[in-house]
Amino acid sequence: MKKQLEKALMLITMILLVGSCSADFTDLRSENSLCTECLPPGASPYEGIQNGMYTKGWFDYNFKGMITQGDTYAGNVWANDGEFRPFAEASVLNDNAVLNDNWTGLLSVVNQANSLIQDLNADKDNVSEEAYSQGIGVSKFMRATAYFYLVRIWGPVPIYDENYSGVNAFRNLESDVYKFIELDLEDAAERLTSEPKTGRIGKYSAMGMLAKVKLNLKKYDEAANLCREVINSGKYDLLEEYGNLFNNPNFNNSIESLFSLQWTVNCDQWGTQNTEQAFIVPSGSGITGGGDGWGSYMPTTDLPGLYESGDKRRKPSLMIPGDVYPELLSKKGGYTFDELPSQTALNFRKYIVGSAADGFNVCFMRTEQNTNMLRYADVLLMMAEAKLGANVSTTDSEALSAFNRVRSRAGLGSVNEITQTSLFKERRIEFLLEGQYYFDLQRRNRPDALAEIAAQERGFYGDNARTILNSIKVNPTDDYFSLPLPSKEISVNINITADPVPFNF
Repeated sequence: MKKQLEKALMLITMILLVGSCSADFTDLRSENSLCTECLPPGASPYEGIQNGMYTKGWFDYNFKGMITQGDTYAGNVWANDGEFRPFAEASVLNDNAVLNDNWTGLLSVVNQANSLIQDLNADKDNVSEEAYSQGIGVSKFMRATAYFYLVRIWGPVPIYDENYSGVNAFRNLESDVYKFIELDLEDAAERLTSEPKTGRIGKYSAMGMLAKVKLNLKKYDEAANLCREVINSGKYDLLEEYGNLFNNPNFNNSIESLFSLQWTVNCDQWGTQNTEQAFIVPSGSGITGGGDGWGSYMPTTDLPGLYESGDKRRKPSLMIPGDVYPELLSKKGGYTFDELPSQTALNFRKYIVGSAADGFNVCFMRTEQNTNMLRYADVLLMMAEAKLGANVSTTDSEALSAFNRVRSRAGLGSVNEITQTSLFKERRIEFLLEGQYYFDLQRRNRPDALAEIAAQERGFYGDNARTILNSIKVNPTDDYFSLPLPSKEISVNINITADPVPFNF
């Protein structure tokens, strides 16, 4: 045990020293933590390192990137702030700060995973078979998931495995990146337990993420088989109240969670918390009880029209003028949303926890609300999508059963047919502000996706009465689905601009 601990501490020291300078892969900021007193008797110290892979590893992407890339760029969010607005207007340049941080943050996850794999392999003789398999499985799941985001944002990217330093790297073929992701997730599914600890990934987490990868590759039968295994496992279900998935940390790690980022609040420490509330809370409302809450992310004006009458997801997701939330500012009688704080006369409700006075562990730019990365509702809708495949519509019973379970939770009636349009509309509503809409648009028939983007209203009201709309429309081409390579990466590695090359598997 002592030898394991010494090696684990050496790994952490190495990682922290690495994260100090440039955007070179070998210098990416990559922080883990080892809390030996937090570990149960007999646990491997490497479990402490893995804990950081659910928090600090993903912090940079979650901080501003997830919503900005997945929702703002896709047309769900109007954001007037300087680094966010180019995403809202689909005019992102390679020096955009969020774009550059997304690249660095996601590759930081890769770096963490590779470091842990290296150390486990070097110390294999001193680690139990179970701890070794678990550590490799978690590392490969995290690495694959980070690459899944990277390849969907930039297409060809450099593949860094545990045997490669990453200096002056060339990008690899997009098809090879996907192959690398599939291999990692397949191995993770073999290694991870079907009975994971609370808040940790397991076998079915890997299978669920792999199903999404298969959908991207149009391997519909394989995706359906993976979703079916997750569904038939009986390990997961829909949480009864949709809003509790996002707006109440007491429901973190519910029966619906397959993979969630595990945030904690330390008012004196940065990088372990969820910051989303600070950007979402209506400006000047005082909901957080602190100096944050800027209303930076505002719903686009056409979002309310997506909801069917009686959809229980609307109010926990989207504030419209006159909505009353007694649980917010509860000691003052609740909060009623007024249109004035928002340039679009709307506000998001998702990921707003409230204040310490409302009974939660909250301080400036910090909540402990988990970020949902993969949940059971997604598996159900992926099953429907896999059965629909490239067809215009389907009446397949398995697809309808999965699709209607999601609608039933929302208080909506069952349907007898699923179309491409209805499926992706359901996904847009169900996963609003979860960083998924852009990637869902990618999977659609390309002309339909481009037409949907062109039809969006991304504008804002220019007057206090919220009656004069400054319309913003986007006229996308295929280039819309591939963002520019970050300027910081180009500045330290000119090879990144060369043609992609095959990866040596």
